[in-house]
Amino acid sequence: MKMRDNELTKLVTRLESGGPLPTELYRRTGNARILGITGPPGVGKSSLIDRLIDNLRRQDKTVGVIAIDPTSPISGGALLGDRLRMQRHSEDEGVFIRSLATRHHHGGVTDSTSQIVHALDAAGFDIVIVETVGTGQDEVEVAEVADTVVVVLMPELGDEIQRAKSGLMEIADVLVINKADLFNAHAPATGPHYSALKWERPTIHTSAKSGEGITTLCGAMDVHHAYLVHSGKLAERRARAVRAEVTRLLQSRMAASILCALEGPQAQTILTDVAKRKLDPYDAVEKLTKEILGSQKRSSKHAATSTRRQTKKRRKTRR
Repeated sequence: MKMRDNELTKLVTRLESGGPLPTELYRRTGNARILGITGPPGVGKSSLIDRLIDNLRRQDKTVGVIAIDPTSPISGGALLGDRLRMQRHSEDEGVFIRSLATRHHHGGVTDSTSQIVHALDAAGFDIVIVETVGTGQDEVEVAEVADTVVVVLMPELGDEIQRAKSGLMEIADVLVINKADLFNAHAPATGPHYSALKWERPTIHTSAKSGEGITTLCGAMDVHHAYLVHSGKLAERRARAVRAEVTRLLQSRMAASILCALEGPQAQTILTDVAKRKLDPYDAVEKLTKEILGSQKRSSKHAATSTRRQTKKRRKTRR
């Protein structure tokens, strides 16, 4: 059953605030194709996505878009302006667009991105597009979310392309040179080619302004998806994505536990000893690790004891 737009909006808001995706919805995922769009700022990623939505809707495909915007280091706010470039699709029931703030998370996506991708997948969207912030070469986490990664550049970027090579270029399944019309960069595109074992990355020249190359780009995305399915690499990528997502959630939970433990009196004493040079940081970590792990064991033991007591009470009540 397709989720209503207002229900999906409320769910995405809860997920963005750190809430979990309901298990019954997670069991309905795995059907959508996940497309990652990344690249340096100013190359026209949002305008390109706007054109992609047009093309995909003509194919009668439904599209969900997650657009990541940077959080201001000064005000803590985010412009969330990517939706403005796609505003004309807002009345289309087959399109859902949501902007998210990074909240200072590095890597081009947010902590909640994977959960929101699952929500759009469970809601029945055929294609889910994740547009990253556009901050540079370290923006590689999108490869842990998407089935197909499209890296967007533009002609005459110069040093920007050199800086991107060490990160973005390595994760690109499809390379797009956008704004080709502005620089007369109409070099022929290299089409997608693949065997059962190897994908040869295509380079496609596009113009989000005129629509040039958009159909070719959609075709390359289809071919890449077919390659992933036929080679068995789609299952491999999604298995890596699950591992990366669970790892991020574990890291987030452990970080919260550590910060909470550091507020305890024993931890404060250890930190004070480091500040007074009575203890070096490495020894402090050893002590804090024992303190935190010991605290967790005590909490787990207490929880288990409480559970046993409640079970005994229920049994006595039944008698």
